[in-house]
Amino acid sequence: MHLQRIHRHRALRIFFLSAVAGALSLALICFPDNFRAPQERDRLTPLAVKNVRLFDGEKIAGKTTVVIADGMIASVDPNAPLPPGCRVIDGAGKTLLPGLIDAHVHVLEKTQLKQSLVFGVTSVVDMFTSVELMTEIKKMQSAGRSPDMAFMISAGTLATAPGGHGSQYGLPIPTLNRPEEAQDFVDRRMAEGSDFIKIIRDDYRALSSLIPTLSKETVAAIIRAAHARGKMAVIHAATLEFCLDALSAGVDGLAHLYFDNAFLPDFGNLAARQKAFVIPTLSILESMSGEFFVPSLTKDEDLAPFLDLSAAASLDQRASFRTSREAYLAAEKALRQLREAGVPILAGTDAPNAGTAFGASLHRELELLVRAGLTPLEALQAATSVPAEKFSLQGRGRVQPGMHADLVLVEGDPTLDIKATRKIVAVWKAGIEVDRGKYLEEVRKEKEAIEAARKSPLPEHGESGRISDFESEKIEAEFGAGWIVSTDAFMGGKSRAELKLAEEGAAGSRQSLLITGTVVGDTLLKWAGAMFSPGKTILAPANLSHKKAISFWAKGQGKKYAVMVFSASRGFIPAVQYFEAGPEWKEYLFPYEKFGTDGHDLTGIFIGMSLENGDFALQVDEVRLK
Repeated sequence: MHLQRIHRHRALRIFFLSAVAGALSLALICFPDNFRAPQERDRLTPLAVKNVRLFDGEKIAGKTTVVIADGMIASVDPNAPLPPGCRVIDGAGKTLLPGLIDAHVHVLEKTQLKQSLVFGVTSVVDMFTSVELMTEIKKMQSAGRSPDMAFMISAGTLATAPGGHGSQYGLPIPTLNRPEEAQDFVDRRMAEGSDFIKIIRDDYRALSSLIPTLSKETVAAIIRAAHARGKMAVIHAATLEFCLDALSAGVDGLAHLYFDNAFLPDFGNLAARQKAFVIPTLSILESMSGEFFVPSLTKDEDLAPFLDLSAAASLDQRASFRTSREAYLAAEKALRQLREAGVPILAGTDAPNAGTAFGASLHRELELLVRAGLTPLEALQAATSVPAEKFSLQGRGRVQPGMHADLVLVEGDPTLDIKATRKIVAVWKAGIEVDRGKYLEEVRKEKEAIEAARKSPLPEHGESGRISDFESEKIEAEFGAGWIVSTDAFMGGKSRAELKLAEEGAAGSRQSLLITGTVVGDTLLKWAGAMFSPGKTILAPANLSHKKAISFWAKGQGKKYAVMVFSASRGFIPAVQYFEAGPEWKEYLFPYEKFGTDGHDLTGIFIGMSLENGDFALQVDEVRLK
């Protein structure tokens, strides 16, 4: 996750703002009209969108006029009078929509809320983030200091078992084991400012693995505890069995459809009887299935120009844990059941997981909902009025007088072609138009910088791609800063590792690198092994785009080991692939694209253990780029 970057540049911003604050205040006093911020001028100038097709959150209407004043919708009427000085936009051939709502995201940085706005997503429902970041964003929203960010509500910390899903991201989150702990857990979340309670019941059996998870009884106790305090409870339940247990316990909503290839004829009716809603998150289920990918959003001519490097890389990456084509088909089948039973469906993406990106992925989610059986009108409702109602997003999700002027203007008619939501003409948040042109220019400059990085010189002695054959007296590399021990110790972990040369290498060679150690931890974010730094210094970026893959020989104990690739563009977040190594030497090849990179800014390549606690040993030889 990008949580480590949340406070980046904060000190610099404080210094800069302090330096200019006095001068800016004086300018506002002396020249109040000329020096008003553009956002304030937008708020003070009434706006009318005339002759526009309107989707008001529930239904479509013919030509009408929508008037915005002081950040609110003032009138919705074909014959609405225009206020003096009103700016007028001709909406002929276009459709005006409520700002879109993504009902399942994980906000890791405030910049993701800015990115959401550019793609017409004016509100998000955060399903788990750091309490510190949640508090900071909520304070900004309360003070009116977030006009360039999507509005956010949040669950804050989720409810999970020790070592369970959600505990792997390095955040010091509280966990619980027993039903008796449920009320205290809920009360603490309310004190922190959580808007609802998010529960995890996922033991990874649907992903062919196994980790701890909450018991059926503890989940039921958390739901009761949330309801006792007037809070809604939603659940990440990975299997049909777990979904049924949660529905029977009175959960308010499913944060995903189940991941396993399962079917129950009465599933839709059961959800309807329990008055639960469902957020299918087909975007992430598609990524996990690895089967259904059409040309990526990075190829979409309406969206691609606005995708920065991080978003584009995420969209072109596939989820590390895979389900199957059949599991995705089962989710589509379940969604059709839910629709037929009248269960409220909410559009959510699970951004920024691999295969998704803030803002852009909601347009793919709408397409997937329609492909699964919803009408375009129902899909639009799933991204506007329905999540606004279920999550009590007051003043949002509809175009009516007295509502917040969170709006999206698009070319064409998305009730006929859902992909028309991508043809964005303008976005407004609280009556302030989003400066998409400025954002586009920033993305363009970033892409130019990337192209420059791709043209930067290769590391000295790195042309051949050969990294290490481990035939010297020391552990050496042909280029870069060499090999070091890498563990989770810098994040407070207790894993350890040791590197040394061992007799016998691959293909009859004399030596290899022996990596031994112990992985310890209650979270999934744990590791121990060897790290190669290709730059001049440890974790300095290097352009390795002249090659396309990482290759090495290895033998081990029949366990599942990890390869992690770090890059400057991904910050502290590695992309991970896993491999099994047995007692015989075997060559392994990992294309760059599996890690969502082309190699232009690699900062580290890790080989070692991550998933399993306990002692391990792994021999590695002939490490090279190909």
